[in-house]
Amino acid sequence: MVAVSLFVVLALSFYLTPHVMGFGVDHVTTTAEHRTVDLPDGSLVELGAASALDVQFSESARLVKLRAGEAFFTVKPGDMRPFTVKAGGVSVVVTGTAFNVRLAEEAVTVAVEQGSVEATMPPAETAQGKMEPVVRQLGAGEQLVARADGTIEQGPVSPGEAGAWRRHRLHADGTTVGEAISHLRRYHGGWIVVTDGNLLRQRLSGFYDLRDPVGSLRAVVGPFGAQVRPISVLIIVSAP
Repeated sequence: MVAVSLFVVLALSFYLTPHVMGFGVDHVTTTAEHRTVDLPDGSLVELGAASALDVQFSESARLVKLRAGEAFFTVKPGDMRPFTVKAGGVSVVVTGTAFNVRLAEEAVTVAVEQGSVEATMPPAETAQGKMEPVVRQLGAGEQLVARADGTIEQGPVSPGEAGAWRRHRLHADGTTVGEAISHLRRYHGGWIVVTDGNLLRQRLSGFYDLRDPVGSLRAVVGPFGAQVRPISVLIIVSAP
């Protein structure tokens, strides 16, 4: 009975999650779905799997809110209104450029393919003891990762890999296993449960095929000796 109850709960979760996430949201995608959205100013958004996006344009501003998942923005130049993308506590302001934003529980990631952006993060204490917003400038070939624990990582990224998911590739470069699994969850039509918290903090680099999330999951955790056990729609990842 416990097993049956668990299966029913999981099944309802799979069915309800896309509907709940899409309620009141302008644009939403489901598991493994990619979609292109034309914005009113001529800019383009490529919306990744299991993602949600709100668009709020006015006479003075262009605001897009990434509610979940990932999106690649190609912002049309020549419009004097600032173009702002908000994802969690991070705001990215641009005029005309191409960049990727990923929102996950573990971190918000911004990667720039062309042009430059300004990323503003929640206030942090300065050397003088004041609380001020953290502002970082990013140019083409740069990536910023603002983690939930308050740490910020900024470094190079190949411009061609800033939105690698558009070519069905997960690009990991010093990424934690937890972040990689969070990405793969959006391409797997089921649940992925990890029983070893230490595994999630391990780091890895490589390329993984989003069209084969289970095979990619094995490739992600295999080097750390973890086991992947599919049980119907549930996948359990455990320590050796």
